[in-house]
Amino acid sequence: MTSTPSPVSQTRPNVKHRAPTMTFWRRSGQFSQHGTAYIGIDVGEHNVRVATLRSSDRPGNEHAWVSRHQFALPTERDQDMTPQWLQEVLTSIHQRLPRCIEGESNVAAIALPIAWTHYQTVVGNDIPQARHRCSEMFRQSVFQSDAHLCHWPVVGVHHGHPCGEDQYVIAATAEQTACQITDIASANGFNVQSILPHGVALAHAAESLTGIDAQAVLWLGHASVLVSVRHQTGVGLTRTLPSLPEQILELDQPDRPLDAHTLRPYLTEIATEFRATARYAARADMGGVSTKPLLIAGPLAEIQGVDEIIATLTETPVAIWSYSGPQRPTTLAKYLDRDVEFVRRLDSSYAGALSLAWAATRCSSRGYGR
Repeated sequence: MTSTPSPVSQTRPNVKHRAPTMTFWRRSGQFSQHGTAYIGIDVGEHNVRVATLRSSDRPGNEHAWVSRHQFALPTERDQDMTPQWLQEVLTSIHQRLPRCIEGESNVAAIALPIAWTHYQTVVGNDIPQARHRCSEMFRQSVFQSDAHLCHWPVVGVHHGHPCGEDQYVIAATAEQTACQITDIASANGFNVQSILPHGVALAHAAESLTGIDAQAVLWLGHASVLVSVRHQTGVGLTRTLPSLPEQILELDQPDRPLDAHTLRPYLTEIATEFRATARYAARADMGGVSTKPLLIAGPLAEIQGVDEIIATLTETPVAIWSYSGPQRPTTLAKYLDRDVEFVRRLDSSYAGALSLAWAATRCSSRGYGR
């Protein structure tokens, strides 16, 4: 499966320059309206987030965000990845994923956890061998499966059609697990059109959903970190970065969550990795390092002060991923008059699910972008 670029909208940046600078709905409730619903199912390491977009009556055929939902998976912080654990995760998804009303059209795109996905940069001619190596790796893992592979060129088609000597990013997941989750979603009434890696979904949807023409999207989760570089024709270089070390994770307590000061040493490492990624992508794209903002998303991005630290360390304008569309779910919209910043930061954890829902609006029976 190969990703292709999608059109984007004009920008209205809300950017923080370098210094100084959950609510649930009933299982079928959000699908009771007429028309097609576009759903993103973001399966994370510890939670599943579901977001729904519907066509709005506004000019430009914008899609409105009408619902959000999340539930936890039976995964502990120091979880042993065993076949029994994997089956418990699949059972939890089967039991807790919302069900659609029979007869309604619900088009969906799904992503598997970043930590379950193998990202690598290879030469185009080596993709068949990379597929074989990834299948070997997944067969010897808890997933016991061949690999499901997505690939795209590092350099956009604005430099010409890529050839076998050009570099590609591959994103491999366990084919059997992907099919099992797709079957669960299909049994619940979702018409699953595509399984996409987070890197593709986040990069392609970024400008349309946030109004920010970012150089890259940086996903900051407790269990996984990913940077996906954007160029003028789509998604480019994508890498997973070091995840939070155990000694910091242990400090995250219900009554005393992580703060920006505690995260600063770790964010220093992430900033270094991002700058190296940006330089590499710029050389590959035959241009200078971008001056566009970096868009940060995910649970860690919601922590007050993280954006300022990253902006300072990377010497790059930073914006928190925030939905700029015509409508938010009622459960969020009611807070807008009281605390816009609170709502804006809550959007960030749903960046993956919303990006997948946006991708679903561009799917066909042949898959995403076809």
